[in-house]
Amino acid sequence: MPTFTKLKSGSWRVQVRRKRQYVANTFIRRRDAEEWAFKAERSIDRGVPIRRSRAHEQPRIFADLIALHLDDLAQVGKPVRRSKSIDLAPRA
Repeated sequence: MPTFTKLKSGSWRVQVRRKRQYVANTFIRRRDAEEWAFKAERSIDRGVPIRRSRAHEQPRIFADLIALHLDDLAQVGKPVRRSKSIDLAPRA
């Protein structure tokens, strides 16, 4: 059975101890913590490794965030205005 602890920051820490295995994670919403704990318990029962963090994802760099923002603007049909295009233009 998982243990839920509310932190001073308002986040929720969930700890799962099952079959001599221990995993923990923190979440902003308790509902997310409950879902993760349920999945973690099922993974331990099945013998499947538990995804503890996002370590396998490549870290984002600032250029990736700018490209994501420009893609979002294009998807909703908003043009990139003059001041934003000057600020976001690559510098030599």
